[in-house]
Amino acid sequence: MSVACTSGATVPAGSSGASTTVVSAAELPAPLEELLAVAADRQWFTHGDDTFDVWICHVPLDSTASMYAGTPLRLALTPADVAEVLNRQVTPYYDTLSHGLYHPVFNAGGEVQMAVADEPQACLDEAIAEAGAGTNAVFAVADADHGSSDPGGFGSVGEPCAVVVVCAVGATNRSAYIGAADFHAEWGDQQPMDLAEHEVGHTLGWMHSGVEDRGGYLSALDVMSNSAAPRDVDATRRDGPDTLALNRLLAGWLPRSAVWNAPTARGTVTLAPSMSAAGTRVAVVAIDDNHFLTIELLTADGFNDHLPADGIAVHRVEVSGGVVQNSAPLVGEAPYADLLQVGASLTAGGWRITVDAGGGDGPDAAWTVTILPSVEP
Repeated sequence: MSVACTSGATVPAGSSGASTTVVSAAELPAPLEELLAVAADRQWFTHGDDTFDVWICHVPLDSTASMYAGTPLRLALTPADVAEVLNRQVTPYYDTLSHGLYHPVFNAGGEVQMAVADEPQACLDEAIAEAGAGTNAVFAVADADHGSSDPGGFGSVGEPCAVVVVCAVGATNRSAYIGAADFHAEWGDQQPMDLAEHEVGHTLGWMHSGVEDRGGYLSALDVMSNSAAPRDVDATRRDGPDTLALNRLLAGWLPRSAVWNAPTARGTVTLAPSMSAAGTRVAVVAIDDNHFLTIELLTADGFNDHLPADGIAVHRVEVSGGVVQNSAPLVGEAPYADLLQVGASLTAGGWRITVDAGGGDGPDAAWTVTILPSVEP
């Protein structure tokens, strides 16, 4: 699956009318269960060290490939130099997102001399064929820029593997690729790594969120949408934003005990920040066999310090064949940085979501939300 840039919990009772419910696996919305079943087979590489071989794709100056035609710049990149940048910047980003559960490791791989007509996949195919048996994935970087209308890169979680402990990239084709733009000398010692972080997300099985019909990334709330959103606010930023609770759940970094399933009648829940290491961090609401809502508290700090204020984010998740087709943000307008505040309500998917209270800072923040059925206008 390649994408271009593709136990019980006790719920705390809130205000009057809320009920305390034990959430079991069977009670989660059916499409979320479908996602979790597919994701379970991938969690052998979402925990502990995840080894990537770094390869450089040398593009001929006279390349006729659509991705490179007419781009004259070629950078003097080496696998060791690129691996050093990725280990210095991308690895700590994912250590933080996973609360230390996931640690990508980038090792120097090799170099591919591409043919005149070769597109990026040809470089990836050769790198995968040459990768060692202990390599989980390949990360390739071209020494050339892309055309202005071309995507910056792409990533793939690859094919399922029968070995549940570890599986080499030669069996899965798990890989990521980006062009040279983020390695220009003009960036100095701190290159922007948000695109690389986005593509690594695809190798974890994460799909895009906040995508418009034409493929543009609209949301500032997720590294799997507009990964450059923090830099749009602060030019010194080099990492992408945080990721949604759904992605953490699929990676196994968020336990089921952190998920609250809304009852069919009125229910109230107190949410800890999505990025916290404990507490109820996401509420889910069933819509139909292919859709559900996620409701989470995002705080304007850490990787999300580009957001104007803390608040509640709501996404409508569409699922088909065990794959997220889109997680569409529903609060406000693009870039969806203005979240639901205390006293605000949102009606979506036949449900009414109201923010009752909110307070605290950082990981100590706690916001209370009431969810009840509602007929949409």
